[in-house]
Amino acid sequence: MSDLPVPLPPGAAPASAPAWLSHDALRWADPRLPRWAEPRWPALALLLTVIAAILLEPEQPCTVAAPCGPDWLGMIQMGLAVVQLPWYFRLPELTLVSGPVLAVLVAVEEFPLPGTAEAANAAVIAALAFGWAASWQRLALRRRQRHLAEQAAAGVRHPLPEDIGPLRRGLVPVAAGFVLCAVAGVAVGLGLRGVHEDEQRAAKAESVSAVVIGHGEDTLRVRASDGSKRTVDAAYPDDYDTDSAVILLSDGDWSRLAAEPYDAFGWQLLTLAAGLPGLTLLAVGVLARRRAAALRRAPVPVLRVLQRVDHNVDTWIYAADDTAGRTPLLRCLAYPVIDDEAGEDSPADDEDEDWPDVDTRLREAVLYGPPYDVGELVIVTADWDGNRAVLLTSGPVRLPKGDQGPELERPVEDVVEQRDPKLVERAAVSMRPVARPVRWGPGVFTRCSAVLGAVFVAAVIKFALDEVRAGTLGWHVLPLLGLAFAPGGLADFLNWRVTADRSGLWLAGAYKVRHLTWEELRAVAYTGGVLEIRRVDGKTWAPSLGWPWMERRLRVRPSYVRAVEEISAMHAHPELRPTEESQPRDRGLPLGPVLAVLYVLWAVALLIL
Repeated sequence: MSDLPVPLPPGAAPASAPAWLSHDALRWADPRLPRWAEPRWPALALLLTVIAAILLEPEQPCTVAAPCGPDWLGMIQMGLAVVQLPWYFRLPELTLVSGPVLAVLVAVEEFPLPGTAEAANAAVIAALAFGWAASWQRLALRRRQRHLAEQAAAGVRHPLPEDIGPLRRGLVPVAAGFVLCAVAGVAVGLGLRGVHEDEQRAAKAESVSAVVIGHGEDTLRVRASDGSKRTVDAAYPDDYDTDSAVILLSDGDWSRLAAEPYDAFGWQLLTLAAGLPGLTLLAVGVLARRRAAALRRAPVPVLRVLQRVDHNVDTWIYAADDTAGRTPLLRCLAYPVIDDEAGEDSPADDEDEDWPDVDTRLREAVLYGPPYDVGELVIVTADWDGNRAVLLTSGPVRLPKGDQGPELERPVEDVVEQRDPKLVERAAVSMRPVARPVRWGPGVFTRCSAVLGAVFVAAVIKFALDEVRAGTLGWHVLPLLGLAFAPGGLADFLNWRVTADRSGLWLAGAYKVRHLTWEELRAVAYTGGVLEIRRVDGKTWAPSLGWPWMERRLRVRPSYVRAVEEISAMHAHPELRPTEESQPRDRGLPLGPVLAVLYVLWAVALLIL
């Protein structure tokens, strides 16, 4: 196979289109988004502060003076807090509006989120301000990219090719979003109707004193002042002690607790379940459609580039003079223009389970439209037969992260062993001898998952202690005894570490740091997210480190995969091993005991307070 890019067919693109050369392309790609502005950080900050606010909620029993009821404003607040998380990643434009709105609602309400105190309110508002600044930074980067791409085009503009077909981009998410928003609207209407009917009935009812004589799962058994016994619904029956006095509203055979009006929680839950994804889909579709339509309205900048398709059917774009394909600039999903009778299926929909051969050679191409993060493009290139092909983006343009690049080899199984010669040699070729120790540890995705798990465990502890205080602790909480194993698993996810130095490997797990010399090492492998470092005496160090299926979907290359490859190369090629000894502080800190102590202190604080 020739190393030269596949040329464009004669006359396939405008002759005046300038080449996007590496010096301009690298200026376009540098600087990247600052690490603090990456969407995972504001999302994590908001998630943790909102969860903390909910966990700190003071219990407020329902009373006649302060009856429980549907909290529509609270529903809006919680809905905005939840939807901020995906919007930070996909729709930062909307967070510039939704973030300040939520911050105002949090600031003006006495208890804007369930049970928040002033400190929790301030933390939520600070997280929203951080998210707003990060979203603004991302949008500023997009504007800069558009400006630099237009500069590289040197004022050369051309209309799109005539054979690009009708505008279909965004139709499916817009239609789905409308349907879900309609469902949410109906749910709001039914909830408000239920509230209105309950208020009308309560206005005609008379107040009746009663005494609690029994409890059901979601009911109370009461004796009214006239001696009659009744069963009424109660959302929180445990809040009413036996022999305590309550007030009923009674109208014929209808009665309810005066402190508990009609609860539209079910309708509110349906509103959020349909409305939040509905709004997201609607916004995604509208924005994609607007960007695609903007390319058709007037001549757009054109740039000559190089393009290739990998085995994941991703399209990668390179500078026109990067004939080795070393530095990908952007990637996207793109499909060839097809006629109306053929439908709008993407090539990804017709993938063969046996992974058909894909021609991953670089090809000359012309971009129509300024490239930028989440933008839309039209690409004219050569197909596998060398004929002219017009590609339309079927998803937003994305910037590669770190050393991310095209998948030019077929996927391998999730089991990699040290004796795999292809693995060892590929890693050895890419590595160079180093003096300082080399370390591997959890990635951001794994650590974020561990943080969420730690918060969940704290919530479960609070639930168990609430059951103890209420005297309702039963067999159903026996599985909570499994929490004793939680610190170890969470510690592995948060801070596992493998350090390679001159003497061998230092393995930091949940509770201690082990040392393994190079002579004691037999093999390194990973299987289903478990890293296995095998000794010659048959013992194995195998902490649980992640979810490979999720990381593949997120296109994240786990650090333990790189650890397997590089440690295997060091084991097979001693010249690649570090020549210096590692320091104790570099070998990792077992967090199992720390987490155990923190959970004990958390439980003690809950019992005392």
